[in-house]
Amino acid sequence: MYIVQIASECAPVIKAGGLGDVVYGLSRELSTRGHCVELILPKYDCMGYHHVYDMHVAYHDLRVPWYGGVISCTVECGWVHGLLCFFIAPHSGDAFFNRGKFYGEYDDQIRFAFFSKAALEFLLHSNKRPDVLHCHDWQTGLVPVMLYEMYGWHGMANQRVCYSIHNFKHQGVWGVEILEATGLNRADYYFALSAYAIRVIRWPSIL
Repeated sequence: MYIVQIASECAPVIKAGGLGDVVYGLSRELSTRGHCVELILPKYDCMGYHHVYDMHVAYHDLRVPWYGGVISCTVECGWVHGLLCFFIAPHSGDAFFNRGKFYGEYDDQIRFAFFSKAALEFLLHSNKRPDVLHCHDWQTGLVPVMLYEMYGWHGMANQRVCYSIHNFKHQGVWGVEILEATGLNRADYYFALSAYAIRVIRWPSIL
């Protein structure tokens, strides 16, 4: 199978805790078993660049819709101990991943919502169509939602999702502004408890 991991960490290049170890170890094991595995990660200014071999630009000017406008990104790639990793680098005054640390910022929800959106835009425009998207923890929690509600209508209807929660202690709290930023909008739809059961029933069609 062709599997793409979407995560905020992957040891040893990006490691804040156990998530990075799991993403790296799982990816290596899947690769050893004969699967094609790629990873999509944020390009932090403080990550361990010395762990990346042959880093180069994979996609110029990835234009990510955001708050009714667009943010241009460069996607770079390189090998991290045998794993092919793609790094999303936004060109924005918000400096999403140029903060000198991975987490703990006042706008973490916005930062990782953007990363989730950019990861899907990269898959869409680079014509990558993995069999499975494996998303990790709250930082990529919007990926399955946007895949089903938006990108499935634009040539990505056949991608299956595996979503792993590694630590329930850390949870993203999303507000209406996230829906506006990503283009999901429809707060009455996404925040209506009466519609939740319907969406849960529909999820198996893409899982």
